[in-house]
Amino acid sequence: MDTKNPTKFVTYCRVSTDEQGRSGLGMEAQEAACTNAAAAAGGQVLRTFREVASGDDDKRPELAAAIRYARRSGAVLLVAKLDRLSRAVALIAGMMREGVPFKVAELANASELELHLRAVVAQEERRAIGERTKAALAAAKARGTKLGSARRGHWSGREDRRLAGAAKGSKVAAAKRQAAVADLLAEAGPVVAAMAGSSLRAIGAALESAGIATARGASSWTATGVSRLIAQLAPRA
Repeated sequence: MDTKNPTKFVTYCRVSTDEQGRSGLGMEAQEAACTNAAAAAGGQVLRTFREVASGDDDKRPELAAAIRYARRSGAVLLVAKLDRLSRAVALIAGMMREGVPFKVAELANASELELHLRAVVAQEERRAIGERTKAALAAAKARGTKLGSARRGHWSGREDRRLAGAAKGSKVAAAKRQAAVADLLAEAGPVVAAMAGSSLRAIGAALESAGIATARGASSWTATGVSRLIAQLAPRA
C-alpha cells in the first residue's frame, strides 16, 4: 500500500474479554508480532493502541483513534492478524474503499484483494461454525445434557462469583416484587376503602370488576387473598 512514509506504523491490538485485557494474554503476543513485522519492513512503530472489545463490534473508539492517528502521521495501520482488525467483511472493505492503509503482520506481502478474500472466507467459516455449534448444543440439550452453569463442576473454585451473582439477582427480584406490591396497594386501596364493611368475597368481586390482578398476576381474588390485601393496607389507613 502506498503512503508518503511507509516506514511509519501505528499498531492496533485487540482482545475480546476483560480477563484477557487485564492479564495481558494475547495482547503482548500481538504487540510482539507487530514490532517484529515493523522491524522487518525497516520501519518504526509510532504508537500502539489497545482495546478490549468484540471483533463483531465495529464501533470501537480505540480503533477509530488509531485510524485517525495513522492518517495524521502518514503511517500504516498495522495489526498482528486480520481478525484483530475486524471479523466483518464490511468494515475491512470500507477501510479499503476509504483509502485507509493497513497491513497484517502475519500476511506481510498480501495484496488488498487477498486480504479481502481472506476476510470473506473467515466470515463464512465463522457463520458455519456458529450454525454447527447451535445444532450440537440443541442436540445435547435434547439428550438431557446440562449446559453452561448447570453442568457439574462449573462453579468449582468460583463459588464466590456464583453467590455474588445470586445475591445480586435476589436483590433485583426483591426490588421488583416490592414495586409490584406498591403498585397493587395504590390501585386496590381506593376500591377496598369504597367497599368498607362488605364481605371479603364482595370486595374480591369489586377488585376483579376493576381489572385489578393479584400480586401474582391472577385475575380472580380469593377471600384469603383479599384478607391479606386488607392487612397490607391497614398500616396506611
